[in-house]
Amino acid sequence: MANNNNLFAFASGSTTTENHSPDPWLILSVEDDPDYQASLAMALEFVEVAGRPVRLLRAGSAFEAARLIPEHPDISVILLDVVMESDDAGLSLVRTIREVIGNTLVRIVLLTGQPGMAPRLDVMREYDIDDYWNKAELTHEHLASIITGNIRSWDRSSQLERARQGLQIITEASRVLGQKRDIRAFTRHVLEHLARLVGAANEGVACVRYPSENLEAASIIEASGSFEACAHRCINELPDSRLKSTIQQYLARPDATPEGDLSVFDFSRNEKAGEHYLAVLKTTRPLSIQESNLLEVFCENASAGLTNLRLASRLHKLAYRDPELDLPNRNQFLRYLGQHLRSQARKRHLMVLQLYEFNEMAFQLGDRFASQILSGVAQTLRNILSNPDGCARVDRSSFAALMESPAACHELAEALNQPIETEGGSYRVSICSVCLPLEEFGEEQTSTLLNTAEIAMEQARENRSNPLFFSHYDQAPILERYALLTRLRQALDDHSLDIFLQPKVELETGLLAGFEALVRWPQADGSYIRPDQFIPIAEHGGLIGELDLQVLDKTLQTIQLLQEQGIHTPVAFNASPLDLFEPSHFETMLRMISDSGINPTLLELEVTESRAMEEYDMISERLQQLMDMGVGVSIDDFGTGYSSLGHITHLAASTLKIDRSFVFRMEESTDAVHVVDMILRLSRRFSFKVVAEGVETDTQRKLLLELGCSIGQGYLFSPPLPVNDAVDWALHHSS
Repeated sequence: MANNNNLFAFASGSTTTENHSPDPWLILSVEDDPDYQASLAMALEFVEVAGRPVRLLRAGSAFEAARLIPEHPDISVILLDVVMESDDAGLSLVRTIREVIGNTLVRIVLLTGQPGMAPRLDVMREYDIDDYWNKAELTHEHLASIITGNIRSWDRSSQLERARQGLQIITEASRVLGQKRDIRAFTRHVLEHLARLVGAANEGVACVRYPSENLEAASIIEASGSFEACAHRCINELPDSRLKSTIQQYLARPDATPEGDLSVFDFSRNEKAGEHYLAVLKTTRPLSIQESNLLEVFCENASAGLTNLRLASRLHKLAYRDPELDLPNRNQFLRYLGQHLRSQARKRHLMVLQLYEFNEMAFQLGDRFASQILSGVAQTLRNILSNPDGCARVDRSSFAALMESPAACHELAEALNQPIETEGGSYRVSICSVCLPLEEFGEEQTSTLLNTAEIAMEQARENRSNPLFFSHYDQAPILERYALLTRLRQALDDHSLDIFLQPKVELETGLLAGFEALVRWPQADGSYIRPDQFIPIAEHGGLIGELDLQVLDKTLQTIQLLQEQGIHTPVAFNASPLDLFEPSHFETMLRMISDSGINPTLLELEVTESRAMEEYDMISERLQQLMDMGVGVSIDDFGTGYSSLGHITHLAASTLKIDRSFVFRMEESTDAVHVVDMILRLSRRFSFKVVAEGVETDTQRKLLLELGCSIGQGYLFSPPLPVNDAVDWALHHSS
């Protein structure tokens, strides 16, 4: 189809007056003197303004005029007698016209045969009157001049008002069209506003859709007025032959002029490919230049709206369809699952399937082969399930389906166990699957159900289950951890975690040697959740970084509080080594320490030995950077795995903490005593400070002193204390 640069084509003669009698200008004479009415009719009989004749309407009273004016909204001039059934009847009618009928455009020329009854300046100032004349002053030429001038003023005002109304319709249409996400609803509103712009709502308007590569497939998708019977029909089946021939002519030659009283609008001409849309409008009168301009603006907006609709459709497809397999994606399946749970009995099973070791297969055999396997699985799902929305690809190698029964789950698993045809031959894939009976899981959110099934997949992989039926009872521990994670996330958002301080003391004197800040999670009932319950969840849930930063912030505040009380002792805080690997997190730590204004020597970082030594080469540089600032570094649980012995000569730390398990066994095991002795000898050899954890008996304290350990920490001296209590303890145990 040739490119058409015109936004629309008008019917022949549609914007001219050729072969069309011009409509007359309507003038209303409101006068109770029939003879004067007749003389006005004679005087105006041959008057023409802008090539259009004048037609005189007559009313013998203000009451009759008030009835006649709403029936003829296109009256341009009213010649109004002041005195009729009453002395102020004419002036009262002016108020009725302007304020009750609401016609602010019509030109009102006040006529009086008794000038003294209504002084001209007072009347013009008080009433919305456009002209005022004494009947005795109106000669034939003078009357024609008055009528001509007022008609022209009314015509200009009317054109401006129609333009304003047209632009208002276009603005309203643009807002409505911008909200449409369905092509039929979009075209219905295009036709509705197109007809409103030219007042052709009942005359006939139709929307044509045609593929750019197949004009024979053109069809009417919406129609109204005299074309209503043509809706939802192919062009070749249209009962209206003129509409059919006009569309066919335009499709064959877009630059051709339509015949008769039809106009064609192409509001998708800017689209380079795909489907295109035309509107065909039938009018019983010529379209004015002003209407043509408004239609052009409207069609530009409709074209932009159609482009937005197509973009929205593509975005919807990207959001809810898997482009590789043309299956619903995770988002669409969650919507489908939610609709099912709201509208039907919860007797079905949610089945999640995963290709076993898919990533390794893709790496070994290539992405092309992996794509063929995925396509084969998708086709099997389509063949087994009657509802195409009942299955989806929810991850790279995972699928989900809503199944009728356990037997249906087994049937699908068996079908997927069959070989899949690829370019290189048949290939059998290993599938793990989980089935959740929905009725056992109450009113849970769809995303929670799907997440539960995916979490249970780990158990299915370990057992090589296909399928694994996962009950509500199996879910309880998982849900508890998930609920705890959700609550922990909220606690972090609310900054509601606290720190307690446990003193480190001189074993010889019992005086304060430092504190360790230990995070606590207070509950509404005054209890606390233990760190060993929520720290692992924070690590697995990706919250440990935020938790560590909040602990550091509270530790820095506590150091400032201690200094205000005259207590200058180091406070240690714990951080995950994983955080130190992340550059942005580490930079945040350094900035917080610097911005706090405290002496860095009053701060100490504790990291666990096993975690720190796993990637020591990466973490040592960060630890050394902290030490260069003056911050102490302590290796917690030292000796539990002997993993740090290989780095002992260049360990980026200032303190070693003897694990509580060794301290606990010192009274019973000489081996434990030997381990503690070895740690102390190493620390002295390489100039490390040593702190013994878990000191709970005086016997342990004395044994440690005999071995040369001077600092200890444990319940023998004090449990972890709230900050204010720790301040009081420090004031009583400081030198």
